[in-house]
Amino acid sequence: MENYPVSVNLVVYHGAPWLPWCLESLGKQTYENFFLLIIDNGSIDKSFEICQQFLNDHTALAKRTRLVKNKHNVGFARGHNQAFSWTKSDYLLVLNQDVYLMPDYLAELVRCLMNEERAAAVTGKLLNWPFDSATFHVSALAAPAAPRLIDSAGLEILRSRKVVNLGQGETDQGQFNKMRRIFGVPATAPLYRRAALAAVSPQGKLFDEDFISYKEDVDLAWRLAWADGDAWLVPQALAYHDRSLNQSKGWRSEFKLRQGRPRDLKVYSLVNHLGVLVKNESWLNLLKDLPWVLAHELTKCLFLLLTDPVTLIQGQLRFWHLLPRFLKKRAALKPSHRRHYQELRAWWTRTKVAGQKI
Repeated sequence: MENYPVSVNLVVYHGAPWLPWCLESLGKQTYENFFLLIIDNGSIDKSFEICQQFLNDHTALAKRTRLVKNKHNVGFARGHNQAFSWTKSDYLLVLNQDVYLMPDYLAELVRCLMNEERAAAVTGKLLNWPFDSATFHVSALAAPAAPRLIDSAGLEILRSRKVVNLGQGETDQGQFNKMRRIFGVPATAPLYRRAALAAVSPQGKLFDEDFISYKEDVDLAWRLAWADGDAWLVPQALAYHDRSLNQSKGWRSEFKLRQGRPRDLKVYSLVNHLGVLVKNESWLNLLKDLPWVLAHELTKCLFLLLTDPVTLIQGQLRFWHLLPRFLKKRAALKPSHRRHYQELRAWWTRTKVAGQKI
């Protein structure tokens, strides 16, 4: 499809409020040697037309862009699998529509992958985007008085096997201003090395399509970690992410947030977490950390039993239906494992100094 070292894969679904800004940020990248693939996932808002108009107004970028439209929403995973199979670049940027990239974002990530031979995935420092489609202007991101809250400095895995965004909700005070290895990268705006992805993508599937949405990036991070692929945080690369639809503070806020989500999304989140464990967990590691894992899973089940039993029941039914497929995929991934199971333990057992893991 293209002969560029980088492909930017943007899968769009009902993204009209953010797309003008997201696309503008792509057009302002200092690194321009990339091919842009936009896949509209059957949006019924003005997303497709916004993309068309942007390309009409930016003819130079349009010459290295392909815009396609799926007839219906095939999900995040399948949409990006289409992009993965339709491009041939050495590196690929998986981009969310609710992200604004600062001008050097892509250049900094490309530089890291070129310099770190073992790096399989890199992400910039993601900051909270206080987005309001009616009043927002990009100049607000540089306002000196505005507090900068961290959205993600990479994926961190806990001993319970819960995976969280490192630093999320913290005020950015430079605590993540040094390049560091991390467990994995969130699928918000990461740059991947295609060769590393190919080694852990049976049948050419970048993301597990059984997941549909949620936890695909966690699954991929674990697969790359097994395959001896490093993930890096590159804090010089800055981007802003609007997480207003997914952010909560405290259990009361979390309860209200969960109640407002569509049930199918809550089911996917529940099942996909278990799917990640089935596909990637070492049985020896699981036995060593069983108290932490069981405590987390039982607490979650009790919470759902008391607040949303229908989601719990539907989730269990879906999980047992998919279990044979998860086990089959686990077997298919086994040949890609290059690390000893004890090496993975370092990610959730390292000690902390001054609040930071070392």
